Amino acid sequence: MLTYNSTENKAFYFPPFLSNGEIAFAPDPEGALGYTKEDFAKKGIHHCFDGMVVRSARRCAPSNQTNAALFSFGKWIFHEGTEMKEWTQSLCCEEGYFESHCLYDDGVEIKSQGFIHPDLNLYALQKTFTGVTNKKNVFFDVVLFGPNEAVNRYMEILYATRRDEECAIGFKMYGMEVYCGEIRFFVDKEFTASPIPNGIRILFDAFENETVSFFYCLADDMNGMNFDKILQMHKQKIDTFGFFGLLEECRRHYEDFWCLGYIRTTDERLNSIYKMSLYNIKCNTTPYSIAVGLNNANWDGRFFAFDEYTSYTALLSANRLSLAKRVPLYRLHTCLDAAIYRASDSHRNADTEDMARFFWEYGESGKQELAPNGHWLDHVFHIPQIGIGAFEYFEYTNDKAFLRECYKMIRACTKFFTKHMVYQDGDKLYIGKCTDLERLGSSVQNPFMTACGAIKLLKCCAKAAHILNTDDAYARECEYIAEKLFKNLPVEDNRYTPFLGCKQKSIAVFAGKFPFHVLEDDDEKMLNAWADFEENGAAYGNMYPVGKHISPWYAGWKATAYARAKKANMAYEALKEAYPSVGVFNEMFEINEPDHIIRPWFSTAAGIFVTAVNEMLLQTEENVIKILPAFPHKIDVSFKLAAKGGITVEATTKDGELKKILVCRQGVDVTDQFIIEF
Repeated sequence: MLTYNSTENKAFYFPPFLSNGEIAFAPDPEGALGYTKEDFAKKGIHHCFDGMVVRSARRCAPSNQTNAALFSFGKWIFHEGTEMKEWTQSLCCEEGYFESHCLYDDGVEIKSQGFIHPDLNLYALQKTFTGVTNKKNVFFDVVLFGPNEAVNRYMEILYATRRDEECAIGFKMYGMEVYCGEIRFFVDKEFTASPIPNGIRILFDAFENETVSFFYCLADDMNGMNFDKILQMHKQKIDTFGFFGLLEECRRHYEDFWCLGYIRTTDERLNSIYKMSLYNIKCNTTPYSIAVGLNNANWDGRFFAFDEYTSYTALLSANRLSLAKRVPLYRLHTCLDAAIYRASDSHRNADTEDMARFFWEYGESGKQELAPNGHWLDHVFHIPQIGIGAFEYFEYTNDKAFLRECYKMIRACTKFFTKHMVYQDGDKLYIGKCTDLERLGSSVQNPFMTACGAIKLLKCCAKAAHILNTDDAYARECEYIAEKLFKNLPVEDNRYTPFLGCKQKSIAVFAGKFPFHVLEDDDEKMLNAWADFEENGAAYGNMYPVGKHISPWYAGWKATAYARAKKANMAYEALKEAYPSVGVFNEMFEINEPDHIIRPWFSTAAGIFVTAVNEMLLQTEENVIKILPAFPHKIDVSFKLAAKGGITVEATTKDGELKKILVCRQGVDVTDQFIIEF
């Protein structure tokens, strides 16, 4: 359990994140939401999210004012009556709850513990009071308003009232859909309630050594749901199980999650960051896909295929397959039709081949572009990641029925490239002008990263066709184009370059290994490009032209590429470059340098950190299992991870020797079917 102590004056504090994938927020030391992003901006942490509840799929319609922002579903502010003197706050990612101890100027000390239920849109908060003389008058203000005035215009408070044991705020939201719902909340003791602007105040008396629980519940009628019935069920669960019974359900849920796989090394820093990163990914995995952050700062919880891929590969290799599967299914069932309509002929007939150009930023409906105008709209490298990701799920599971279902999407992604993006100049094939990494600018021809993505996608499509015994002619075409594109990757001074004539350094030169594994481990031009970036790329270590150090997700990007090239020491050193950037709970920021601190709980960096560690510890090539292919053997390790081929691998090393190896397929020991390399 990681703890922040206010008297130690640690830097980079932002509250711990709680989420069940449906609702999310970060509770302050009092278990409340009594802050705004502006409060943290004053402390030098920018692009933070507000203290308020958000819910997946409940967002404004896109406009220049709202930018498809997530609606707020309330906040509560706790009032003890005097100033807080000092406090500690901890996050237990193993069991999904936070706890804190707050000491106030009047000598009262309050211990708080809170969690979001994993299966219900319910937050439970318990407070224990000590140091109380006679009794203490305290209250919660529960209010409903959005992150800004533009969003507020599309939120309507219908009522704020008390009903017997409960209080309720009714609302109507005019967003991408129009729906009504209710917030209900109460404390498990006698209280009084009074109206306040935008909400209601709950007042009660606390006594020495008394424990009081506060409950928040949320439901609406989107998709024809009966929110009153849902909230009655929530109340019945609370009455039946109480705070500790619900907490036990939360603990069991997290126990099941952590039992799916693990890593343990003698590098305790690595262990702690890895576990918190995996917790972060879990929290941001919605019923649809994986958000950069389920909040109103990280692009309002929208989905980027590029960013979700890092967390997707983390979930796959960490053996969280059911969570990972949501990503390709979301792209297939929710997004594909609109992507095909965008790229294919308007007058289609039975002979027209589907092509898919996926949008850059998605909401939960999958029907339209949610990104604001900018050169990022000319990205296409995310399209290969969608097709490749679907194929990689098959590689990890051997689920041929899934591959057959997804082949239409894999082929449509590939067909977009072969028709729209591949150009010919004599005997040479190349990728037409597009935006590669944003920092490189717009409209660059034959960019290295996008070309590598096209090559990998073409190969995956051809492999899928062969496995499914279909589409032979197109498979051969894909293989031919991939070979020709590979021979024309941009090269200057005997090293790959982001594009011909590029004047800056770029992390993109690592893309030939991650995210697109298309180069050989000993490719001289690749190794030269990596060495050049290490020597001259410090000023280009962030996505934006700020800072002097490498960002944590760029560090993880390098580490994953080095891991795939079997360069253990370089992978480990790159991974450690991310260590100084994590926050007090070992959460990832997008950037965390003394003068540039932005976006806590950034899932892209968390995902690539987990992916890097997993690939440093385990890789497979056909029937060969490589244990610690890119991890220093001097560090003792135990792990259970998924590997390609529908298997899980458990291994233990100590003092540079392999002490245990167990390979299972569907619970059956199949170790003797593989060659083990260590």
